[in-house]
Amino acid sequence: MSLRLQFLIVAILAAGLAAGWWSLAKWGGDGGKHKKVGETSATLVLVEAIELTDDHIALRVVGTGKAIQSAALHPAVAGEVREITFKAEQRVEKGQALIRLDDKHQRLKVRLGEVAVAEALRQRQRLSQLAPSGYAARSRLDTAQAELELAKLRLEQAQAELHDRTIYAPFTGVVGMTDLSLGDRVTQDTMAVTLDDRATILIEFSVPEAHAGKIKVADAITVRPWSAPDTEIQGKVTALASRIDRMTRSLRIQAEFANPEDRIRPGGSFDVQLAFTGKAYPIIREVAVLWSRDGAYLWRVVDGTAEKVFVRLVRRDKGRVLVDGALNPGDLIVVEGVQGLRPGQNVKTAPFKAAHAIHGRQREALS
Repeated sequence: MSLRLQFLIVAILAAGLAAGWWSLAKWGGDGGKHKKVGETSATLVLVEAIELTDDHIALRVVGTGKAIQSAALHPAVAGEVREITFKAEQRVEKGQALIRLDDKHQRLKVRLGEVAVAEALRQRQRLSQLAPSGYAARSRLDTAQAELELAKLRLEQAQAELHDRTIYAPFTGVVGMTDLSLGDRVTQDTMAVTLDDRATILIEFSVPEAHAGKIKVADAITVRPWSAPDTEIQGKVTALASRIDRMTRSLRIQAEFANPEDRIRPGGSFDVQLAFTGKAYPIIREVAVLWSRDGAYLWRVVDGTAEKVFVRLVRRDKGRVLVDGALNPGDLIVVEGVQGLRPGQNVKTAPFKAAHAIHGRQREALS
């Protein structure tokens, strides 16, 4: 056999072998089989129906307490301290005298005013009896009446000056400590003592702008003093600011609670806990959420095909997630089998809970 004939036979055999491999790969081979099955069969996925749940929001912020009435008392006039009538932490009544300044000259002026009023009154009464009978001119009676009014005004002025020499409690409350001692000189700028009505404590705090519309007057709140974290106190919202603070982007809020045992002092810090119900959102399992550069998304099954739905995560809650998106109650969301899904891909569905219940029983049987 010639060399040319041998080459021709080898070429024919190689061509036949290549044709056989090509046919096997396309129609009878294992790879072709998987390709045809992938194109025609549906992928099994585990799904759950969407349910709606209210967004229960728990907000914790730090608040500062203050007395429902609080005052830093200053003298009305300058003078020398002659008497201090209270002790620190003493409860005083409204109008009670707390600190007296030297008032000797003011008392004398009051006494002189009282004498002047008495004399002016006596002169008017005498002339009022003489004028009708003509023994005194009507003008003298008018003058006596004017002098009486002036005497009364001077007496009131002297009494006001005497009153200003004493610091009185403007309301019922508890006084604090004072740095004054007998003989000290004070002026209107000297802070003499503080007074607090602690029967009710006000707490001021701020909440982020995102939650400002969810709080209203009379809402219940729970607070815990930082000085006594195991003590839980119930209160209510009493006032809201009229605007959002432009610098902090928050809303200032005031709440109050009773302090009947006088255990809480003004100025302390509080752990404020707010709870309110927001909008209802779909709740799903965390494993169903996937991420892409366009954001979070889910796979929804519609008429046996997979559909991608982009969502916004609202809140996580014990292995589940509240999401916001184009979803409706009853929609089937893929929980397992999400990897490798494509939009429009055919899928078969099985309930997620039922499948996991079967697996659980199988594991119990094996153990």
